[in-house]
Amino acid sequence: MSGVFLPSMIEVEFGNYYKKCAELLFNEGFKSFHVDFGDNKLIGRELECWDKVYFLRNLGPEMRLTAHIMCMSGEHTLSVEKITDRCLKEGFETIYIHPRSFQNLNDLLRFKERSFKNAHNIFGIVSELQDKKNEKLVDFVEDNSIKNILQMGVPIGRGGQEFGWSAVDRIEDFTLGCSARPNVELDGGLTFDVIRNIRKGIIDKFAGWSIVKDTDPSIILSRAREIKELI
Repeated sequence: MSGVFLPSMIEVEFGNYYKKCAELLFNEGFKSFHVDFGDNKLIGRELECWDKVYFLRNLGPEMRLTAHIMCMSGEHTLSVEKITDRCLKEGFETIYIHPRSFQNLNDLLRFKERSFKNAHNIFGIVSELQDKKNEKLVDFVEDNSIKNILQMGVPIGRGGQEFGWSAVDRIEDFTLGCSARPNVELDGGLTFDVIRNIRKGIIDKFAGWSIVKDTDPSIILSRAREIKELI
């Protein structure tokens, strides 16, 4: 397995602890971070994380940011459209969008064609945790040559949940249903046992925080190093 670990500090408030952890990880070689946004509509939390984004950006030009936008379509301040536009301006490497942000896949496609007209490679789709294959979503990814999939390992909205193994089946759905395998990022519920038991080569990026979480930033760094060795 040759993957990348992305710290996903959704449960960490911005402050000195956040800054210390992020700086240690970045200086150790973890150059990609996962940033979550929420509008208190698609999920029951409001996550506006521009303070984190600006700090991470200032750590160095090698920093790469991935956005997971858990927001509904609309005119509100934290709509998926407004957050996406700002993430594009901030130079995010990948931006993952929920199909549930829109009434249907046709609306999602119109949004993609408008907002990502010149940035097709940045666009990604979120596949939520569920027990059955989402045939419409797999077909959407294939028909529109979507290059990036964020597969949730837990229900969206909060950290520290137990990993759902049906996530691996959903990744396999895209592997079998798409002529070109998308890049796959797995988000949430990670443990060292989960990583050890996932078949090698099916996941490109692992996003999480609970797996390394500790009050001591040096222990977080040690655990991140261990993950790097495993993946």
